Amino acid sequence: MSTQTGFSIQGRHNPMQVFLYFIGLTVEVDGKAHKGAWRSRFIPTTPGSHQVNVYFRYLFKTRCCEAGITVEVREGQMVELEYRAPQLMTSPGRLAAVR
Repeated sequence: MSTQTGFSIQGRHNPMQVFLYFIGLTVEVDGKAHKGAWRSRFIPTTPGSHQVNVYFRYLFKTRCCEAGITVEVREGQMVELEYRAPQLMTSPGRLAAVR
């Protein structure tokens, strides 16, 4: 069984932040934006070092609660990442590799 090369990313937020269910989450890999839902998704990449930024649009901010990380991906490796939105929309989010 062959594993794809890239990122598996899960977006999370407090369930009380109901409005975020209606806002898409943007995952940017090396400057290329991938828009989608907060649920888990896979983004294929090439092997190597990649800059990953995650954010969402909220009111007048186009990059609200942005968080970033540099990740090394090897051939055939799927790196699992998790983004957590903050409680306050003025704070940065948290993006980390899942172990």
